[in-house]
Amino acid sequence: MFRKLLCATALPACLLALSACGTKGGDNASAPTSAADQSEMQKYNAYVEAANTANTSFAEIGATYQRDIKPKLDSGKNLDDLFFPSDPGIDRIKEQLDKALALSPAMPAIDGAARSYSAALAKIAPIYRDMENYVDAKRYVGDKGAHGREVQPALLAALGEVATAQAAYAKAIDAADRARVKAAFEATKKDTLDYYRKGSVYYLKESMDHAGGVIDGKGLGDQKAAFAASLDQFNTMAVQFDTKVREKDKTACASFMLHANSYLAAGRDIIQRTDDGTYAKDRNGSSFQMIKPKAVQDAETLLQAYNNVINDLNVHRC
Repeated sequence: MFRKLLCATALPACLLALSACGTKGGDNASAPTSAADQSEMQKYNAYVEAANTANTSFAEIGATYQRDIKPKLDSGKNLDDLFFPSDPGIDRIKEQLDKALALSPAMPAIDGAARSYSAALAKIAPIYRDMENYVDAKRYVGDKGAHGREVQPALLAALGEVATAQAAYAKAIDAADRARVKAAFEATKKDTLDYYRKGSVYYLKESMDHAGGVIDGKGLGDQKAAFAASLDQFNTMAVQFDTKVREKDKTACASFMLHANSYLAAGRDIIQRTDDGTYAKDRNGSSFQMIKPKAVQDAETLLQAYNNVINDLNVHRC
């Protein structure tokens, strides 16, 4: 699952969204100061744009296909309501990746993942288009799903490849983003508004990294202590940031602590429910009446709260 990233260069400003860097003015912006910096930022932002184009992940598409489409095609039954996920932007993503790859300077940490992603998109494009047209035109009514079954093995293989490539690409950008955030935080004068702002971003991202297993449905595992520590660090930075903001304008960014506290509360609920066995009980079927398991609900709440904090910092320029 993608989640929002916040860039270090602008620090106001995956799949939910990545934020391009150095594109907006403002008191907190630190725009590139040399032609080389500007070229690197232009390429980085082009990569971010490519990551933002996909309206869903290929892993999700593959899971949907395996769960809802493949069984029907395999059986040849219940084909009347057959559907196929809309194109998530295969050609547009590839075009943007290729444009970014053509820019200088070289960015080895991302370029390789981008090339692999572009190649996987090129492979799946005609197969995806064929199946989408086949289903949308209801040609399966005439041939009882024969063509779909013929195309299916190649489609599933290509979906697996592009999902792996997309995930590797997202990981490469996330690593670059983390490095930018860390460098900006460590280079900032302590006990300033900008220091606490960047510290909030750094520890927010660190805590979400430790919660990756929660988002993936696997739980905190051995990351529980690290997650709790990062939440505490984020709490400290967020409170100090809010204090500094209010020293300048008591009404500025009023929603920041609301969303920061929601994120902290969601994280601490996850720790508590991990400790008291709530999630284990859900897995054993004791909460059979729930539409979604509590672990899934809590993961969604955590991710939404995370994105709300990022939106405050990106959009409202706290």
